[in-house]
Amino acid sequence: MEATMIKNRYETIYPKLVNLFSWTVDKRVLLSIAGIYAMGDKELDARRLREVADALKKRSGLFSPVRGQFHPLISALLDASGEGAQELAENLFEKQEILRELGFRNTIHSYLAATLLPDEEGEVRREAIAGKMLYDEMKRRHRFLTSDDDYTFAVLLGGQADRPSELADIMHRYYQDLKMCGFRFGNELQWMSQTITYGNAAYDENRVEKASEIRGRLKAEGLKVKPIHYPAIGLLTVFHVEQPQVECIVETAKVLSEMKLFRWYKEMALSAAIQSVLMELTTGEQAAHVGIAASVEQVLRAQQAIMASSGAAAAAAAAAAGGGGDGGS
Repeated sequence: MEATMIKNRYETIYPKLVNLFSWTVDKRVLLSIAGIYAMGDKELDARRLREVADALKKRSGLFSPVRGQFHPLISALLDASGEGAQELAENLFEKQEILRELGFRNTIHSYLAATLLPDEEGEVRREAIAGKMLYDEMKRRHRFLTSDDDYTFAVLLGGQADRPSELADIMHRYYQDLKMCGFRFGNELQWMSQTITYGNAAYDENRVEKASEIRGRLKAEGLKVKPIHYPAIGLLTVFHVEQPQVECIVETAKVLSEMKLFRWYKEMALSAAIQSVLMELTTGEQAAHVGIAASVEQVLRAQQAIMASSGAAAAAAAAAAGGGGDGGS
């Protein structure tokens, strides 16, 4: 998708979201939601999204994690994944209840993870169990770093692990090697060490080198690569991104960062640019090459969820602190 087309989509979609969810929702959250529709195949239908949002609010309790800043985000992720507002809401809570029974905490991240579980009744519990087994192994290796914000990728990746302990070992090795290459340690690097295993549960040292190369190319073009971009760089590595795609990311990021919408959120412009290229890569030969074409939609939804939830969490923290702004870039 060309940069100008993406820009036009944001200009069309964002005002509709403002009208739908009003000024009470932080701009970072609305930008994340706009990206879900701007990059996806499903057009934003305000009436349909409102129906999903109302069904979700009706189904959830007053103090549910899906309320507040997270309510529009979950509504958009559900809307983009299927049809039927009531059914979508009911399915979400049923899946989240399965995760809760297995030991996942009742937080926004268990709901985000629930959006990635399949609709087939027989598969839901199997993949939920696989996700919990992987999460527990990750927790053993990074006791203090691993928390509920790792639920999403644990559920996404758990199904590809015949031996969760071995996959967790490989993630830990990626984490250490990426840190040695200059990636900043922390939650985002852990997410990156998870995404970089996608489609290949065996360790591949070339992926570390490739990830470092991609980051270097983006920085050489004057883009500020921040930790929030690490998981997406991991995915670009998985899909064997080449120079033409990097150039496309650079062009799109620069076009979007010049928009008034992204004036104080230029890191989100880069995230959106990476997301647009990932959409292109995952519908072509690269997806088939890594053998994961059938689950491409899930990995993109996981990436959208983790980026958007980071924005929502920052918004909630700002509100709790009295509404202070973020630093931007």
